[in-house]
Amino acid sequence: MNKLKLYGIPDSPEIYPIRDFLKRSVVDFDWFDITHDDLGWGQGITSYNNPHKLPVIEFPDGKVIVDPTLEQIACNLGWITQPKYAEYDLSIYGAGPAGLSAAVYAASEGLKTILIEREAIGGQAGTSSLIEN
Repeated sequence: MNKLKLYGIPDSPEIYPIRDFLKRSVVDFDWFDITHDDLGWGQGITSYNNPHKLPVIEFPDGKVIVDPTLEQIACNLGWITQPKYAEYDLSIYGAGPAGLSAAVYAASEGLKTILIEREAIGGQAGTSSLIEN
């Protein structure tokens, strides 16, 4: 599978939330610092190489977004969807370990269940290397 490609300037205030979001969400991506591009990795974004038009993200399917929002990134990853039903039996807010477990059990009992997560699925557990029970 191809990785996302993220191009930008490391100390720009726009790049940190994007890199943080991708890391917390365990999205595999390549980071290209265009200020130190000795190998020419950023050659494909020369038309976007403008301080007012960065960062640039390229998705595996070739779609390119200039100065993306986190919502645009999540939409292009297929993570933001419209609710299937107008009404649900159970709404769960937070897709950490407890929320994910509750959603699975509720759905397995036949309840119309919706799970809403503001940031990264799995919560802190999704990015922890060791979880003690």
